[in-house]
Amino acid sequence: MKYFVLLQALGDNLISLSFLEQIDEKIHILGTNHTKNIAKLMGAKNNFDIQLVFDDIPAFYDVKKQGVWAAIKDLYKFVEYIKNNNIQEIIFEKKDFRGFLISFLCKSKIYEPNNLTLKIYDNRKELIEKIYNQSISLNHYTLKIQNPKIIVINPLTRVELKNIKHHHLIYIIEELKKFDYEIYLIDIEKKYEEFENIVQYYLRYTTLDDVKKLIQRCDLYIGGDSFLIHLAYYLKRNYFVIFYRDNDDFLPPNIELDFYIKAHKNKNFDEDLKQKFINIGLIKI
Repeated sequence: MKYFVLLQALGDNLISLSFLEQIDEKIHILGTNHTKNIAKLMGAKNNFDIQLVFDDIPAFYDVKKQGVWAAIKDLYKFVEYIKNNNIQEIIFEKKDFRGFLISFLCKSKIYEPNNLTLKIYDNRKELIEKIYNQSISLNHYTLKIQNPKIIVINPLTRVELKNIKHHHLIYIIEELKKFDYEIYLIDIEKKYEEFENIVQYYLRYTTLDDVKKLIQRCDLYIGGDSFLIHLAYYLKRNYFVIFYRDNDDFLPPNIELDFYIKAHKNKNFDEDLKQKFINIGLIKI
């Protein structure tokens, strides 16, 4: 019996689960509470047998934040789990030292991606099709804004560097307010409280299900390079990404040039963003 390893962040879980739910058999997964929550959000939890090995992302996938000693302890816990449950075949989303270590320590058969040059969606698709010998599909819907009314913005990501900068966010909101859009600003970490009185809806407390419903209702979701971009893509909704580092490998397959901006490479963010908003029909001239 093969077990698919899903121990990374929310976005990785969603990408893999969106493909695995297309497989015509029950998929066995070694995961975290994130895995369970995303499967539930997708309405696909019955498609999977999810064994919760960790509550959160284990430290060997999060060494910078949690440290080397925590990584060693979590790796030992994972190895013991595999041995105690006699797991013989394991599928990893990425090909790196983790798979090599698990293979060496557990003597289990390891499956990993072969083509590391592909983008994440293509890479994951190729891996899953090969392992389960079934074809799966990507969303290739067209990003198109027509008569927009509701805009949802989430400036936060899991990585501080990728959060939307305050001076960029104030420009975005001020431009959108000129057209009387209904703006929802999600700020569960309370890092953007100065915006509370300049948007119609400032949301401090939202569940994943709340956010899903908001994205389904809105005409455009704007966010940093994070899980919710992948959720908008999964739900086939319009999205706009603001990047602060090169991460093209994680771009959804239907992305178009006017629906993202690389702020870290942009000398005139305001001017270029405005032009993109004009091009996609968000700003009228």
